[in-house]
Amino acid sequence: MLTESQQSQVIACCQELVRVQSLAGREQDAARIAEHWMQQLGYDEVWVDGFGSVVGRIVGRSDGPRLHFDGHLDTVPATAVDQWQHDPFGAELVDGNIWGRGATDMKGPVAAMICAAGFTPREQLRGMITVSASVAEEELEGPALNAILQQHPADLVVIGESTELQVGIGQKGRAGIRVTTHGRPAHSSTPHLGDNAVYHMMEATARLCAFQPPHDQLLGPGIMELVEIVSSPYPGTSIVPDRCTVRWDRRLVRGETRESVLDSLWATLVGLEHVHVDYLDVTVPCYTGATLTSDDFHPAWDISENSPFVQAALQSVAATGEKAQTCAVSYCTNGSGSAGELGIPTIVLGPGNPRHFHTIDEHISIDQLLLGTEVYMGLIDMLAGSR
Repeated sequence: MLTESQQSQVIACCQELVRVQSLAGREQDAARIAEHWMQQLGYDEVWVDGFGSVVGRIVGRSDGPRLHFDGHLDTVPATAVDQWQHDPFGAELVDGNIWGRGATDMKGPVAAMICAAGFTPREQLRGMITVSASVAEEELEGPALNAILQQHPADLVVIGESTELQVGIGQKGRAGIRVTTHGRPAHSSTPHLGDNAVYHMMEATARLCAFQPPHDQLLGPGIMELVEIVSSPYPGTSIVPDRCTVRWDRRLVRGETRESVLDSLWATLVGLEHVHVDYLDVTVPCYTGATLTSDDFHPAWDISENSPFVQAALQSVAATGEKAQTCAVSYCTNGSGSAGELGIPTIVLGPGNPRHFHTIDEHISIDQLLLGTEVYMGLIDMLAGSR
């Protein structure tokens, strides 16, 4: 159980993080807060990497597992602010909740992880505990964490995204797909002299809307959803468009690869001319001056429910009196990097309700926040304690 002093520290850390804005690439104020808390709690090492992620490490008194906790500092913008009942950056304590953008996604879990590791008795610790408050996850799931893990390997990874303290044993992946059609420009009063790229796209879109992504027994159906369409030139008054670009959001299931996803779409569009399919390229200018770049492909992954890692997490949840159960995670996380690309055993486990992600009046329950801290402490004890 947390002491009253520890409870106050977890709440204060969460509030301080929520009070600062930290869009992807502009996390410097939140990074300073995370760094301060790690130093204040006595981490053995604290540093900021080239992309701006804050990393803290606590070294045990003997050999043991390298356990890594990760949570991201960046948030989506606070939109429709006139509809919020609470200041998006006020971090108000009202009705047993902390209110504000990022309270659930995911500054609350970040605070819980930072404090849980800091509260761990050093004399009982084996191995090494590392906590990363990473950047740019809302733009790219995995690359910032991978950059840390490639330099500082881990045996086990906990992604602290909110699961209401269920143990996430699998996660859908995500891909940003770009479909482009080409035509020939002409004056719109003489369209027969041109070749309208939008008409080509209409046929391509009809086929892709009928495309059925694979179904996964654990993760459920894959998803393909059109999220953006733009003709060129834009605006296009009195001109036949010579180019049209559509962006699709693909939610991936296990077994789908960079190659297989594109191959299935090319097969769906076979026979159509003037069409091209590829992944979006994403570039995030970081506040450090570095640039994080990747194609927009982030694989699905899973871990066996019977693994000792998962069983330890379930025991840690049960020890707090909460119902211990596993779940599949429908949203994408940095686990696409640690598990999906690097193959490190990974779980998703965090306080808060994921239905509050990106919503008006986002908030996290203080009870959940404190329980989450206890769960993390229990997991550290089970995996890296002196038992």
